[in-house]
Amino acid sequence: MSFLNRFVSVKPNEAKALIASCAYFFLILCAYYIIRPIRDEMAIANGVANIQWILLATVITLLALTPVFGWVTTRFRTKQFLSYCTFFFSSHLVVFFFLFNVEERPAIVTQAFYVWVNVFNMFIVSLFWSFMNDVFGREQAKRLFAFIAAGGTAGAICGPVITRSLVQSVGLAPLLLISAAVLALSLVFISWLINWKNDDYDQSNTAHRVADKKLGGSVLGGLTLIRHSPYLTGICVFILLYAVSITFVQIRQAELIEAAYSVPEKRTQLFATIDLTVNVLVLAFQLFITSRLISWLGFRFILLLVPLGITIGFGLMALVPLLPIMIAIEVFRRVGDYAIMKPAREMLFSVVSREEKYKAKNFIDTTVLRSGGASSAWIYKAVTATAAGAASVAGISIVLGVAWCSISVWLGGRFNHRQERARHLEYRPELKN
Repeated sequence: MSFLNRFVSVKPNEAKALIASCAYFFLILCAYYIIRPIRDEMAIANGVANIQWILLATVITLLALTPVFGWVTTRFRTKQFLSYCTFFFSSHLVVFFFLFNVEERPAIVTQAFYVWVNVFNMFIVSLFWSFMNDVFGREQAKRLFAFIAAGGTAGAICGPVITRSLVQSVGLAPLLLISAAVLALSLVFISWLINWKNDDYDQSNTAHRVADKKLGGSVLGGLTLIRHSPYLTGICVFILLYAVSITFVQIRQAELIEAAYSVPEKRTQLFATIDLTVNVLVLAFQLFITSRLISWLGFRFILLLVPLGITIGFGLMALVPLLPIMIAIEVFRRVGDYAIMKPAREMLFSVVSREEKYKAKNFIDTTVLRSGGASSAWIYKAVTATAAGAASVAGISIVLGVAWCSISVWLGGRFNHRQERARHLEYRPELKN
């Protein structure tokens, strides 16, 4: 307890559940980051020029699975659908092991794997945080969630270490079995957390609430809410510009790596090294820096920090289109995203209604984000087909970066205004009417 309280405000009767939650998140992100470098390699193996097609396939797959996922979450209890979904993804990794364990992989396999990993990442992480909101109450969430996220980051560090260490000696296919085993192990913590009991809490009610609560939310309902809210519309624009920036950076990075390395295992090892570097830095930020930055710099500047850095990076990319520069931009982008901007983006929804938090946020996190990524890949393809090529991409990126910075400043101001209004209403409740 003394060691834990150096990093998180945890009560003695919460410690076991906190550690179990960290272990659960550690395992699912470790499983994902074992295969993430392989996914990135599959994008190159399939041809960087074709990446817009597999991103489009990802969006179509997500849209097709959304109603199926909604049906599962309303049909089965939490323990059931969490276990079913975890087993579903783990078993698919075993199937991909046999498809990968051949002398020459068909293109359809590499394409399917890229799409599958994107779907897996979105659903498994979304399920995890929905589950955490069932296990812990609102007051507990404020104290414990940042530390739980750090547990996931530790798993995100361990995954690339495994891939980087083993890929040269065992190849790609066996890593899929390792990932499947790690993911399957998380089932133990799902069961333990649902059955978690503590003498200092009425855990019989908590266990019942976790076991029987069904997830709600409607994508169409979220769209309606966004249409009637300039604030939510601003968040949509922010996310779209974010999706464009990360897609442009990732495609350009893949092009430069494809030109520099011809051996798949070497490329996979480089991707794993990038993942490891990013996640070590993210963990350091989460434990020691992130929580202090907002109080030091203010929310508006925190929201602006990453867009401003990426815009400057686009300028560097135009002047010095070299692989080390591109990797540095990608590392900055991902560290800033995971350690700084992601918490800030989540905070944007802390000043909206409960319905908007679930329905509108679900629409933005899935349809808006993935559609933005797919459409920007097509834009990148169209622009690079022109005579100006990469220079045009850099120029457009700078313009979009300036727009991204502008919407960040506006959103930061609107957030501060809403927060002040909510604080004022707490002291003057008669004003709510």
